[in-house]
Amino acid sequence: MQTTLRKNITLSKVEYETISLFAKKQGLSFSEFLRTTALAAAEKSEEIDLLDFLTKNTEFVSAKEQKEFDEMNIDFNNLEGRELTIDEVLQD
Repeated sequence: MQTTLRKNITLSKVEYETISLFAKKQGLSFSEFLRTTALAAAEKSEEIDLLDFLTKNTEFVSAKEQKEFDEMNIDFNNLEGRELTIDEVLQD
């Protein structure tokens, strides 16, 4: 069984009423709405951070490299396989 925690937050009356009304319209309790919305925002931020990192730190492959990849006929939708160890990656 997962342990649950209680946290207190401070909101203005207007903020509380706005959130509470919207949560009710969605069929959610106030707490459930805050929990699911906060988790979704965190996940979206992580995805954006990864995209931002990749955009800043990687380059597209050259046409020659892309042709080599295309000739490998890799099915990128096939997720079967296994995780490599660091030793396997580093071996010559």
